[in-house]
Amino acid sequence: MGFFDKVKEKAGEIADDAGRATKVAQAQMKLKSLQGDVEAAKKELGDVAFQLVAGGELAHAGLEAPVSKIREALGRVADKEAEITAIKAAGAEPEAEMPAAADAPPATATDDGATPPA
Repeated sequence: MGFFDKVKEKAGEIADDAGRATKVAQAQMKLKSLQGDVEAAKKELGDVAFQLVAGGELAHAGLEAPVSKIREALGRVADKEAEITAIKAAGAEPEAEMPAAADAPPATATDDGATPPA
């Protein structure tokens, strides 16, 4: 087998490897998409199950701990939302302690012409 035949054979092998690598990458991308579909379906099932338990339509010992965790988390969310609302409400009130910049006395120059520190 001549040199060019070996080069041609090696180029064919490389092309085959590249084709396989492309197919693997495409299959892996599709797999990630399918895994995302599974996770979305699980979340939807969990949401429906939680609503059924909360509505008294579904009861099972295996659901008690996860439902309790969700309720606790929802309570923490509600507390944080209330805290944010309170902070925003407090910020809307005018503060009497801090004078506005226009109300501050003007700076005066010292003997050497420099403005004294505040």
